[in-house]
Amino acid sequence: MNNEKKVQIPEEIGQQLWTRYLPETTYKMLALIGYLEDNNIVGDKAKDILLKSDIQAENNIEKVVEEKKEILEKLGFKYPETREEDLNLLLEFKLVEKSKNDNDEEVYKFNEDIKSPVEILDIDEEEKEVLENIKFEMNHEQGLNMILTLILNNNGKLTCSVDHITQLTRVKLTQVKEVLDYLANTEGSIKVVADKKIDKLKKQDKIYITLNEEVFNEKRFVV
Repeated sequence: MNNEKKVQIPEEIGQQLWTRYLPETTYKMLALIGYLEDNNIVGDKAKDILLKSDIQAENNIEKVVEEKKEILEKLGFKYPETREEDLNLLLEFKLVEKSKNDNDEEVYKFNEDIKSPVEILDIDEEEKEVLENIKFEMNHEQGLNMILTLILNNNGKLTCSVDHITQLTRVKLTQVKEVLDYLANTEGSIKVVADKKIDKLKKQDKIYITLNEEVFNEKRFVV
């Protein structure tokens, strides 16, 4: 169904990283439920719109799709292939709710109390760590981009003072150390050589940074 009105999807969906678990068609189903709610469409008409809508995946990057399938399968869910399966996934995740109105008609709407994936899903420690890494990248997006750009602009090899990095990137010292530690020790996409641990670095300290191309290409680019 093609609707010109922009549907406002709850901010918690992105903030709590539910998009990691939502295939494209499922996310579009979420927007469609918002459309029903905005226009007070209920009952059989609502269900027909949901289950008979021509929702297509437009960004079918194979690597992304395979990753979503693996994530869902690991959590015990089937990758949705029909609109009914999209809807059921949203209900399982408690992102939307189905109820009855005073006329005994089915009503679909966004859940007003959206829980985090950790509260709803059977997530193991490895997956929790992935979520923490995603949160880190969201909170340090600018610092990550600026520092990685600086390294790439120097052909993957950078020898300088820490102050040189702060001056060129305009990223504060504390965040420079956090980003370097994340890239080197959590992700492994760079190697950092210095006379002290990264968290102990001062502006005047010299460091040598090299790009670990194999890890970088795997983590930072989707082919």
